[in-house]
Amino acid sequence: MNKKIVHVGLDVDDTQYHGAALNKATGELFNFKCRPTLKGLLGQLAKIQKQFPRYVVRVVYEASYIGFTLQRDLDEKGVHCDVVAPSSIPRQSGKAIKTDRIDATQLAQFYANDLLTIVQVPELEMERDRDLLRSRQRLMHHREEVRRHLHAALRRNGIHYKAETGHKSHWTKQHHDWLQRTIESQAGSLKVNLRLLYQQLQDIDRSLAEYHQQIEALAQTERYQHPVKALTCYKGIKTVWALTMITEIGDIQRFQHPRQLVSWIGMDIREYSSGGKHNRFGITKHGNRYLRTAFIEANQRGYRSNVVSKEIRLRQAQSPPEYVAVATRCLRRLNKKGNRLLLAGKHPNKVKVACAREMVGFVWESLRMAAA
Repeated sequence: MNKKIVHVGLDVDDTQYHGAALNKATGELFNFKCRPTLKGLLGQLAKIQKQFPRYVVRVVYEASYIGFTLQRDLDEKGVHCDVVAPSSIPRQSGKAIKTDRIDATQLAQFYANDLLTIVQVPELEMERDRDLLRSRQRLMHHREEVRRHLHAALRRNGIHYKAETGHKSHWTKQHHDWLQRTIESQAGSLKVNLRLLYQQLQDIDRSLAEYHQQIEALAQTERYQHPVKALTCYKGIKTVWALTMITEIGDIQRFQHPRQLVSWIGMDIREYSSGGKHNRFGITKHGNRYLRTAFIEANQRGYRSNVVSKEIRLRQAQSPPEYVAVATRCLRRLNKKGNRLLLAGKHPNKVKVACAREMVGFVWESLRMAAA
């Protein structure tokens, strides 16, 4: 017998919770608002439950800065709560009015009609490990931004590393030595600006070194040791990308086929078919962007050759042979596919993405093997 359900859409922010309770069977809709506390929300849900005593109350909210905290709190109190990714919520074009009340109502309607993609709630410790890796990635982006800013400040003032030294490679020890000498030789506001920008870079580099130290230690823990070994057998996947893939994917057993994982990452192909014509475009990008980045970065140039470095051979020697066998099959497949696409005249970026999509299936196999 199907349960009777009252679907509650919740719009959360720091100042107030706006909710909408929808009884799909009768069409009744009730809006409410409360203080942004668990106690205030439970009070409103109790009123809804009292009004519909034979119904099950289910809550959904959009993933935001509060993460899964509210979901875990409600679950602990016996209230079923789901979380949805913002990118999976249907958007109505031409909508002129947007309020928290309307957002909560639409969320309840989508929830009642099964139009939302529910996010899996990770284990608390794995979520914290994932946040560590995400913070490191954001800091990497910030470092690139500061580097560009410093480089632009130098060029605006006629200071050019390559023209002065004849060297092309940036951010080597030689380049850092040149930067320090150049900054000290300046005067006034230019010297202050360059010195402060360079100090920011040094601070970021120290923080990144600590992140890497913590990530390497994390990879050796009992939870991650086997899956990390399974993935670091691959060409292009070191500890950081391995842990990124593991913590972002979570429970690999929930994906029964590699295609499900490809779609969840947002790497399935956009397609438009009409009137007998079939048009295929790029990837959808409707999924986990951290995972997309990890897979694409792992396929920068490695697919061009099926030869592995001494470092990779050493990692493979420390891993079970069944892990190595999957990684070897993957490299052969990517090498064959990548070079075929390059010879066909495909742009290297498209080849890189195609190889990344192909790698997802092998990683799926490796992680399921490690979890067995």
